[in-house]
Amino acid sequence: MIFEIAKREMEVARASRHRRLFVLVGTDDKRLAEAAAEVLRGYEAAGGGGEGLYVFQPEFSDANKRMNYFRDAVAGSALEVDFRPYKDTPRILGTTYDFAVLDLVNDLKPNDVGRLGGVVRGGGVYIFLVPPLDAWRRYVTKFQSTLLVPQFTPSDIRHRLKERFWRSLYSHRGVVIYDVNRGVLLKSSGVEEVQPHEPKKPEPPEKAVLPLKIYRLAATQDQVEVLKLFENFYQKPRRKQALVVIADRGRGKSAALGLGLAGIGHKLRKAKSRVQIVVTAMEYGNLETLLEFAIKGLEALGYKPGAEREGGEVRAVKASGIFIDVVTPYMLLKRENADVVAVDEAAAVPLPVLYGVHRRFDRLVFATTIHGYEGAGRGFSIRFLKYLRESKDTDVYLYEMEEPIRYGKGDPVEQWLFDAFLLNAEPAKVEPADLEHVKRQEVAYLGEEDILRDEDTLRQFFGIYVQAHYRNEPDDLGMLLDAPHHTARALALPSGKIAVSAELASEGALDDLSIDQALRGLKLPGNIIPDRFLKYWRLPEFAKLKGWRIVRIATHPELQDMGLGSVMLKKIEEEARQQGMDWVGVGFGVYDKLLRFWVRNGYVPIHLSPERNPSSGEYSVLLVKPLNEKAEAYVKYANVEFRRRLIHSLMGPYGDLLPTEVHLLLEDWGWEVDAAPSLSKNQLDRLVAYAYGPMTFENVTDAMYMLAAQYFYSPKTRRPSLPDVAARVLISKVLQAKPWKEAAEAAGVRRGDLMLLLREVVKVLLFYYYGGEFEVPLFVVGTVRGRD
Repeated sequence: MIFEIAKREMEVARASRHRRLFVLVGTDDKRLAEAAAEVLRGYEAAGGGGEGLYVFQPEFSDANKRMNYFRDAVAGSALEVDFRPYKDTPRILGTTYDFAVLDLVNDLKPNDVGRLGGVVRGGGVYIFLVPPLDAWRRYVTKFQSTLLVPQFTPSDIRHRLKERFWRSLYSHRGVVIYDVNRGVLLKSSGVEEVQPHEPKKPEPPEKAVLPLKIYRLAATQDQVEVLKLFENFYQKPRRKQALVVIADRGRGKSAALGLGLAGIGHKLRKAKSRVQIVVTAMEYGNLETLLEFAIKGLEALGYKPGAEREGGEVRAVKASGIFIDVVTPYMLLKRENADVVAVDEAAAVPLPVLYGVHRRFDRLVFATTIHGYEGAGRGFSIRFLKYLRESKDTDVYLYEMEEPIRYGKGDPVEQWLFDAFLLNAEPAKVEPADLEHVKRQEVAYLGEEDILRDEDTLRQFFGIYVQAHYRNEPDDLGMLLDAPHHTARALALPSGKIAVSAELASEGALDDLSIDQALRGLKLPGNIIPDRFLKYWRLPEFAKLKGWRIVRIATHPELQDMGLGSVMLKKIEEEARQQGMDWVGVGFGVYDKLLRFWVRNGYVPIHLSPERNPSSGEYSVLLVKPLNEKAEAYVKYANVEFRRRLIHSLMGPYGDLLPTEVHLLLEDWGWEVDAAPSLSKNQLDRLVAYAYGPMTFENVTDAMYMLAAQYFYSPKTRRPSLPDVAARVLISKVLQAKPWKEAAEAAGVRRGDLMLLLREVVKVLLFYYYGGEFEVPLFVVGTVRGRD
């Protein structure tokens, strides 16, 4: 029976270059495997063939049995099958197969399904092996086991992801569900007639700057249009040129970028002896397709490109004067020169880094996925385009690619995948009436049940994350739905539209065994803030307190900077107090604007990672807001120790922090660090000679350091009031010991002004702390020009 169903379904699917998804349900391993082989026979009978994929979890004995049954069942077939464990899915992403069998009995990991949901080409078939839902609910999958934290047991795991998965399969066209135990068709695809697929040959421009050989490699007209935009890079730009390419997954975006870089590199090479191209992404793996097509393009133009690899990944491509370097986004900010810079999956790159790249280079390509496994929504292009267009020195070109490469337009399997894992989630459209409610802060605080009650609300909730520059993965949805320690909260407008989304994680309330293990250096999963209090500040009693860590919080892109984020925090804190929580905390990559928001809302820094994240290029910071006196005592101790450590580490691991970031991290909370270091008589004499006389800064660096430390050690009530620019000068030149030029740039002043301002700051500090020991004139700083 399943053979005939598969044959009929695949004949219709192949005519439209669409794919089909067969869901085989059962508890008998042999029947599941043999039914999968029958589906493939029907696929072959409909004209299908080629190479396919079988993915499973080899650590489970029943998964190995099903794999062996399937291997035996397809023996003798003309089909080739690549058997792979799920841990290989990151490497499979970007490859193409004719069919794929996914054994989901032991595991339903959203990232795996999301990655594999795009690897089958049009006219191909997916086969899922799953147990009945009632049986599936009775055990914990491998993905669910990773969600457990010390405070919870397997019985606390929720099974909402499996339920959502089932509902999505039954509600979408293109999905066939078959019960192998009973031999019963539970659901047909719902697709009877389709428009036959009529391939359109791409048409290159009649007059082209890029070589026609490059255009002939384009698979769609969308790729041709992107290549045409690269032609704007040929003339030496009088203004910055920025190309922004957005597309759903599977539209050939990265391939078009690679071909475009090869073509423009070739044209620029005719005018100069060396062409330097730099490409970057948050993960090197994201650049694989781009580099593959850059090499293809260069080969088509007659070059013999050589690829330098490291750990199996391309790090550079060289071809007779054309050099393509692969770097991390943070490394890119240290590059001096590049003819063309391309940032792929740019939405995953922190905005400050993107702004820095834009300031530094003249020919720029920013590309990102809107919907799909790496999707970031349209919010990235909206926000970043706004920034680019407000830059008066930049010409901006935007192109959205729509035509799929691997399969026909309107493919039902893609639509199912996007909907099931919210890969195409978007926030609601804001109307003028909504803005009036926001101005009056007329919002409702929603709990998790309200958010999950209907699909539209959940999509809005998740869509705000997609738009808000978070790097979203399907696993994030799985964690929110199933992790026992995660919960959701939102602010809704009177219209029902979600304005702010927040995800919270319960941490703390740990038992003595978990605390002892953490103190001995063992990992404490799911308890990031208690873990740092234990390992860095050696405060075991804090780990017995309970709190909420705000995992993610984001405001609707059209409602930002209107105070809603602060309103949400107050609501969360009020609920936390009502539930007997001791603290609320947060962690994120250090960025001065974001840090300022949290500090102004009363969140106290207690930890900074000792090194930058190798991917994001950011330091990670943790902040905590105590909700009672007991928690405040521990937070005070941690903050005092944190500030002491930071002050004395600015010449070392934190020498590259921005002075604005350091200033915020050293925010005074009314807690004195400890007895401030006092100057010796000689140090005092030398500082007076520096402030009023001929002595140079280099002769008083020891005393200057102690004086600056004294200022930042002191609470606001026991130190002079300095303008922000003066504090930045103390940080960049004295505490971070930067050279004069770098210190001035970091502080936002001219080098000459820095020298003058530093002497005036010393006069103020000497007068305040040591004024009784000598006479010092009053401080005047009005003539100094800062670049605030």
